[in-house]
Amino acid sequence: MQPSEIAHHRAQILASVEVVLHGYWQPDDAQGLRAAVLADWCDELEPWPVESIRAALRKHRKDHPNRRPNPGHILAILTEAWGRRNADQVKAALAPAPEPPKERISAEAAAAIMAEMGVRNPLSVKTISGIEAAE
Repeated sequence: MQPSEIAHHRAQILASVEVVLHGYWQPDDAQGLRAAVLADWCDELEPWPVESIRAALRKHRKDHPNRRPNPGHILAILTEAWGRRNADQVKAALAPAPEPPKERISAEAAAAIMAEMGVRNPLSVKTISGIEAAE
């Protein structure tokens, strides 16, 4: 993002957080402290889309109306929601690649393959067909 886009994004985050936290502000919060708290929120939540942040803030407020959230609470909600939406992709990315089937071929089939390749070594035929391992 361009610096102006980042600034706009952070302003949207700040507005969303401030609306939700308004009900939790303490009357003695100094303006400097309040600005620092909101800057911390912006730093933590900046990578997330504003719509997702709003949804997470609302979810926290609905689930925990008497507990003031901190950025960690909202990040946990965002991460969990992201995981649910992308579970299939994550599983696919982490799944080991399937192994090719281990088929045993007959000595005759191995000899035919070797002949096509121009190899005439009977020992190679035994090795490829797995006869050597079974003997």
